Amino acid sequence: MKALRYLLAAGVVLLFLLLVVITGMAGDTLLSLWERLQTAPWYISSLFALILLIFSSASAIILWKLLRPAKKSAAHKELIDEASLQQRIEDAKESGIEIEAAREELRKLNQRRKTGKLYIALTGTISTGKSSLINSLLPSAEARSEVTGGTTQEITEYHWLTPSADEVILIDMPGLLDAANNELSDVARREAIRAHLVIYLCDSDLTRQQLHELKLLAELKKPLILALNKSDWYSDGERQQILQRLREHTADISDITIVAISTRADKQVTVKQPDGTETKELRHTEPDIRELARALQRRIDNNPEKLEKLRDSAIFALAARSLDEAELKQRFEKGQVLVRNYTRSAVVGAMAAISPGTDILIQGALGISLVKSLCSLYDIPVSQLEIDRLLKLGQSRLNRHIALIMAVLGNAMKAFPGLGTLAGGALHAVTYGMIFDALGRSLNEILASRGELATLPVINRFTENLGDQLEKRSSDIIRLVLESRDKQEK
Repeated sequence: MKALRYLLAAGVVLLFLLLVVITGMAGDTLLSLWERLQTAPWYISSLFALILLIFSSASAIILWKLLRPAKKSAAHKELIDEASLQQRIEDAKESGIEIEAAREELRKLNQRRKTGKLYIALTGTISTGKSSLINSLLPSAEARSEVTGGTTQEITEYHWLTPSADEVILIDMPGLLDAANNELSDVARREAIRAHLVIYLCDSDLTRQQLHELKLLAELKKPLILALNKSDWYSDGERQQILQRLREHTADISDITIVAISTRADKQVTVKQPDGTETKELRHTEPDIRELARALQRRIDNNPEKLEKLRDSAIFALAARSLDEAELKQRFEKGQVLVRNYTRSAVVGAMAAISPGTDILIQGALGISLVKSLCSLYDIPVSQLEIDRLLKLGQSRLNRHIALIMAVLGNAMKAFPGLGTLAGGALHAVTYGMIFDALGRSLNEILASRGELATLPVINRFTENLGDQLEKRSSDIIRLVLESRDKQEK
């Protein structure tokens, strides 16, 4: 250890001496050059200065390109325009991708454009007072509101003429977190995206899920009005504290207005009687939505053209997402076909092998080709090193369970008497097929969900598929072996 320290110390001393020598030589060269330039003609000095300036500028540009911070694609992501979306729809149609959902979004957009009206979505979690707000704005609308909460089970449009004579379409939607109606929650989110702006109702400080919903809308440049409903429940001090917390939670959302309203028409109060007893009475109170009405009018008057552009951009993004989902679905289905074909090839190869084994995951070209084909299907680049790592890790997991797998498959084969006529190798053929089927399905699922070759999640899913679905899938693989045998005999 002491000798190592001495060596390090000697190395430091030598490095210091080398730097001193280099500095001295550079200084001597510069001084000599300076003296020569002073005695040289003016045009020589000027030419030298120009060359030095060119090299310095070129070096600075190269260094800037190399060292400048990488652009964040998400932060500078351009909004999708209608022309590029239409072109993408046509390209998707030629590729056989389902495009009806995207076209439907554009049809709805064109319908709303023709009306020339402002569409405002009312959303929020259940029991925050969306229907009550409708009743406050439009007393004759008769939107249902019940104490149990979550009564709105469909999207309803109401025509409202603002005090300034602007015609607005108010869209009352199901609660976003209505656990009994997950599909409706998705519909509500989509309808909120289609609107010009969104009124998001809450009746207290935001939960984590509510804040998440708000930020999802903000990511699509959706103008927001966050309305604290039932504000009459709180004292002035409590109400100001809640409003301050709402401002803090939404500080990173640029286009949001926060208001306090009360839509409750009846209020229960405690009345103290002369004899000291207390009774509860239900008293009628007028809704107070003045702040919301002012905020809406400011939005309408401020820049209606901007609202149109933001609404259109959000719908274009929604249509593009529909195309993404359709394309992913098509790729996943093609991936299932690929897995089926490779599983069949593995079965045929195992039946033809003289001494089959379970090391095909590492040594077999078929396993490598399976991984490459699936990654190519999802346009995911993959190196041979990544493939080797995936297959070796899969082989390691397989070695721990291969005896159990073959035992289960052996029992399953007893239900297929036709396999008994095969001259050996039947169990290995089924095992090979099961391995390829589980590996291929696992890789296909992870590539579809993550968009990258995540080795450990693939192997974990591979292990789950081999264990949990062994008996369920074994019958399919055995039938595949029988089909392959029949084809060979023909």
